[in-house]
Amino acid sequence: MFYLKHKGTRLEIGEDNVYTTCPKCGKEHKVDICDILGGGDADLYGTNVYCHECSVKRDDEVSTR
Repeated sequence: MFYLKHKGTRLEIGEDNVYTTCPKCGKEHKVDICDILGGGDADLYGTNVYCHECSVKRDDEVSTR
């Protein structure tokens, strides 16, 4: 089991309490840590997760190139 520690208190990491910030717009959004780390190649420091809106815009930009 992994957990965070804040002022001596353990904070469980679960599928319903993991958040990140979109690298493009800065919006905080919930992520499924199992989906992100499930492939085996991800790491917590080098992984960026875009919010839904920025993901759609990014996909549109890539498909029009």
